[in-house]
Amino acid sequence: MLANVQRATIAPLIRATIAAGSVVDTDEYDIYNRLSEWGYTHHTVCHARGEYARDDDGDGFCEVHVNTLEGFWSLLRSWLRRTGGSRRRACRSIWGSSSSFITSGPVASACWGR
Repeated sequence: MLANVQRATIAPLIRATIAAGSVVDTDEYDIYNRLSEWGYTHHTVCHARGEYARDDDGDGFCEVHVNTLEGFWSLLRSWLRRTGGSRRRACRSIWGSSSSFITSGPVASACWGR
């Protein structure tokens, strides 16, 4: 959670944690409007229209989705709160100590203070 949610605040975090050229799916919150300019492929869903995932090409697979990941992090965060002092061990058991995703950046900070 950021105390000051603005593009100027979020841009450095995005650039530091998401590789250039990555596909980023978000809702239509305007803070994300510049993702394409920053070098990302950006797709959106419109929660106001009841859209949480979208099958753009009709093949039965939702190419654009955000709630799966939001739900995952919500569940992980709740589970980690219950584990209390064993958060470091819990994160390592989920991701493995060699995972670059969990051993750097904000996720690592949340899990074991890096």
